[in-house]
Amino acid sequence: MADELDEVRRYPLRVPAWARIPGLVHGFLGRAHGLGAGSFSADDLRQRLAAAGDPADVVLAARQVHGAEVFAPREPARAAAVWEGRPLPAALAEADALVTASRAVVTIRTADCVPILLVAPAAHAVAAVHAGWRGLLAGVVESALATLATRHGARAADVRAAIGPAIGVCCYEFGAEHIGALAARFGADVLAHAWRPKAERGQLDLRAVARLALEGAGVPATAITTVGPCTAHHPAELHSYRRDGANAGRQLSYIGWGG
Repeated sequence: MADELDEVRRYPLRVPAWARIPGLVHGFLGRAHGLGAGSFSADDLRQRLAAAGDPADVVLAARQVHGAEVFAPREPARAAAVWEGRPLPAALAEADALVTASRAVVTIRTADCVPILLVAPAAHAVAAVHAGWRGLLAGVVESALATLATRHGARAADVRAAIGPAIGVCCYEFGAEHIGALAARFGADVLAHAWRPKAERGQLDLRAVARLALEGAGVPATAITTVGPCTAHHPAELHSYRRDGANAGRQLSYIGWGG
């Protein structure tokens, strides 16, 4: 029981330096405050945030499809109100990144994929990104950064990024037939720093690929922080689809602006 309480107290994981950004709320929640498999509600999202100490009236989410679409409603409160009382995620807009500069919190759900939180303090804009290997290959990181730039004037050089808990190279078997596409997209560093070849199925460091995507898009290496452990290797702390299969729950990661 004591060990379980310790894990509850440990989460949400945060970037300590971001506490100095006025009005910003953010965190990577663990298993104790995660979502179950299947549908959920807008109230479920608000309850998880309140339990983490970051209550929010306007909470946004998306129907994640491992693509590169960005959801950036100009009126977040109106967009959130459309989903009230409806089962989610079916009712949500289809996207794998969410962007806002309004008083709202954007959320994503992961169970091995990489959760990425972005903040551009001077532009008062944030983004939450769901990045599996397909999404990274499709350009979800670049799409989120482009939306921050075009919609809110936030240059990638001024963005700070946090990469949260995801499946580690220790546990992520990955088909060798796909590694060439990732190397072509993000450069030879994928092979040098993110790939451990093992015959037909090697092991991939997905968070290292996410970092390469961020750096390649212009986010300074010194502005990127990685927090949290491997999801598959820590069953007491985190959900993992690779480990638990279709019944796996989801971690909730969030960023936005409080009162």
